[in-house]
Amino acid sequence: MRNHRHPSLARFGVPLLIGALALGLSSTARAGAAADPTDPTPAPVASVVKIASFNTAALSSTRQAFRDVKALLAEGPDIVALQEMSSWERRERVRTRLLDCETCLWDGWIPVPAVPGGQPILWRSDKFTFLGRDWIEVAPETYVGDRGAGPSTMHAKYVVRLRLRDNLTGRTIWILNNHFVPTVQDSDGGRNENRRRTRLYGQQMAGLLGVVDKIRAEEGGGLVFITGDFNVNYRNDKVAQDPIFPYAALGTRAYRASYYKLGEPATGTHELDNGFDKRLIDYVHFKPTRRVIAMSQRIVTGMASDHRPVIAEFKVTGKGCWVRGELVC
Repeated sequence: MRNHRHPSLARFGVPLLIGALALGLSSTARAGAAADPTDPTPAPVASVVKIASFNTAALSSTRQAFRDVKALLAEGPDIVALQEMSSWERRERVRTRLLDCETCLWDGWIPVPAVPGGQPILWRSDKFTFLGRDWIEVAPETYVGDRGAGPSTMHAKYVVRLRLRDNLTGRTIWILNNHFVPTVQDSDGGRNENRRRTRLYGQQMAGLLGVVDKIRAEEGGGLVFITGDFNVNYRNDKVAQDPIFPYAALGTRAYRASYYKLGEPATGTHELDNGFDKRLIDYVHFKPTRRVIAMSQRIVTGMASDHRPVIAEFKVTGKGCWVRGELVC
């Protein structure tokens, strides 16, 4: 009988990653561009990496949520960061039907227990090599009151981390997946008067920034992408620039939303009960450098969830792709 608390064998014997273990695992990347046998130096290469963030909605049924995730994978992303996946049935259906099968093209980490680990991350097993994963608590369980969305007592907040190697370029890629406390933003874009919630939001953001700093200072660096439901509308946040909200806070580390570089789509990633659907509260953040170039983005509609996935496409350049300031890859 399968023990669902432990990893099971996935496609081609690669273990499905379930549970919270320390980062630092490593393996050899698969081959990149083929080298000229007469030249010991391989030609420089770049890869295209498409990253999606999607809140599956806790109130969706298992069937609805699974169909939404399956439909999102069919849209062609390479890495998918999910939120509101604490339902055991929902997580098991994703695992058994999309990850743990002979013909599955995806690997994933579905942390347990479900509540702190309700933020699974999936990736294409043919494009990336797994290096490590963990979660980091950045705010404890906190009473925030009944005024606003979600429970009156928020579960502890975590940053769920995944570390991959891009097989084509050899670059290390980090995904930091988050789900922030809701009902914190006023109509002008700044924080509202719900002080318990905004205080928790600020604590969670400070913890996320600490994780970013630690990767740079202590864990070898790499290309960091920050995903999640931030529950703050980018359209207003860019105007108010409250220091605890994403535009300003992540801007202190030179991280920007895909919307900053690629523009604001006409539709939003979240639809309110009154039908208003322009809010951009789901994000893929990155640090614009020569190694990471934002190419395109799109919002996927037609989901059962009240959220819509955002898929951001990036060019990841390998070593040697820039020659005297010119991109040659």
